[in-house]
Amino acid sequence: MLTSNLPKSDRTQAHKNAIKPLAGQRILLAEDEGLIAIELERMLENFGCDLVGPLSSVDQVLEAAQRGSFDGAILDVNLRGRQIFEIMPKLQELGMRIIIASGYGDVTLFPAQFRAMPRLAKPFDEGELRQICETVFGNPAMQ
Repeated sequence: MLTSNLPKSDRTQAHKNAIKPLAGQRILLAEDEGLIAIELERMLENFGCDLVGPLSSVDQVLEAAQRGSFDGAILDVNLRGRQIFEIMPKLQELGMRIIIASGYGDVTLFPAQFRAMPRLAKPFDEGELRQICETVFGNPAMQ
């Protein structure tokens, strides 16, 4: 019989992390549509993520990114009429791993330098969201 030297609470946390590769990942969420933000928040929390947001403006995203340390960000393209692309170079300089969320299916509408970035189409599919999040900012110790 195998036993563990970890206290029960640590074993429980280790088990939760084993089945939730996103557990404890600190994710910045930017979405200005209330219902979409609530649904994304619910899904990400179910995956085990620690969320900051949802934020609803480009300025809030930049301020939070400069203040905090994040494992990644899910950013809606259009926040209250401003596109996230205007601050994307600054976010990249900070080393943020980013998933672009968009209702626009045509990637050619994005600036050329951001077309290859991971993106998620609206409406969101929970399985697809989980897969892309695990790929882009999953806990490396769990992969």
